Amino acid sequence: MSVRARARRIGVSLALILLASGCGDTPATAPAERAVSLETTACGHASMTSGAGIIVDDGWVLASAHVVSGAGDVTVSGGFGSVAADVVVFSAASDLALLRVPAVEAEPVQIATAQAGQQVVLAGAGPSTTPTTASILRPVDVRIEAVRSTDRVSRLGYEIDTRVALGDSGGGVFDVDGNLVGVIFGRTQATADRSFVVRHEEIRALLGQDRVGSWSCDPDQSQIVETMGVQTPSG
Repeated sequence: MSVRARARRIGVSLALILLASGCGDTPATAPAERAVSLETTACGHASMTSGAGIIVDDGWVLASAHVVSGAGDVTVSGGFGSVAADVVVFSAASDLALLRVPAVEAEPVQIATAQAGQQVVLAGAGPSTTPTTASILRPVDVRIEAVRSTDRVSRLGYEIDTRVALGDSGGGVFDVDGNLVGVIFGRTQATADRSFVVRHEEIRALLGQDRVGSWSCDPDQSQIVETMGVQTPSG
């Protein structure tokens, strides 16, 4: 039976708070070196937000879609300073976005699967991920509304035994070999030590999309919309 078939389907849309805020050799770029922080200005009536991101390759940062969905401008900060970023790929269903940031450098990230009971490291630039160890509790198929939408989607994820904080969204979850297994996106209200991350399948799908789009603020809608390039599927 597949991992997805074994995953328990859970409805967490009411309990979940969005936080806008294959093993091998150790990667040349350590997880902590991939961590960046994000700050946005407001688009229309949207609020300014902050979050985290992961350098996945030279010039590219992976982030949470809900952090940048209402952005006027996006600024990425790290050891290279603070620079402007462009949203190139955006998925409301998986809650992932890919940003073009020419100033960042890293070896291409390796993506791996994880299993229940496996120890992982949260190595983002948010308030509680610098870095923090956690355990995978179970794979989950999260039924939730897509980012800035009333459409319900199914998002592949993991539940972990750590409560993340506002501003942690977009932080990376890595295995002990430094491979990326998930991206933080939310936590539950009901349980103090439970959070959710987007799973590796969703990450692979997003990184495999054509990187030719351009998403920017539409102040009338108070959110970003695709303004040029090939239409990018959500999910």
